[in-house]
Amino acid sequence: MFLVLLLLYFVFSGDFSVKGIVIGVLVCALLTVFCRRFVSPSERKPNPRKLWKKLLYFLFLLKEICVSNIAVIKKIYSKDPLRPQLVRFHSGLETEGGNVLVANSITLTPGTFTCELEGDAFVVHALDQDFADGIEQCSFIEKVKELEVLG
Repeated sequence: MFLVLLLLYFVFSGDFSVKGIVIGVLVCALLTVFCRRFVSPSERKPNPRKLWKKLLYFLFLLKEICVSNIAVIKKIYSKDPLRPQLVRFHSGLETEGGNVLVANSITLTPGTFTCELEGDAFVVHALDQDFADGIEQCSFIEKVKELEVLG
């Protein structure tokens, strides 16, 4: 975790001076120590299969963001009027973390926004009817169910 945080620090700060390196190492070390206090020892063991699934989910999310960007651009430049929709549905996911991951994924995807999440009940605002269609069975839910099975 420390190395990932340090890498992100250098990527985002771009400060490779002695002062920047010292600050980066100290901040990342403190964050690592602080975060380890909230993670149980069983969760610290790396699970390569789960890590692989998380990476695939992240790549899938990036692809969906790109595809949705194009769809939103097409919708904006078309002459068709926008028909905003509010969609209510239940995800059927068992964990709070899984529901939050789906809610954030929906919000990150252009054209949709998660307005409310309570348990597994979602309220999603869609920019147009085309974006609202089939959101109850969105592929984010299926991917997160696969992650939940891995534990």
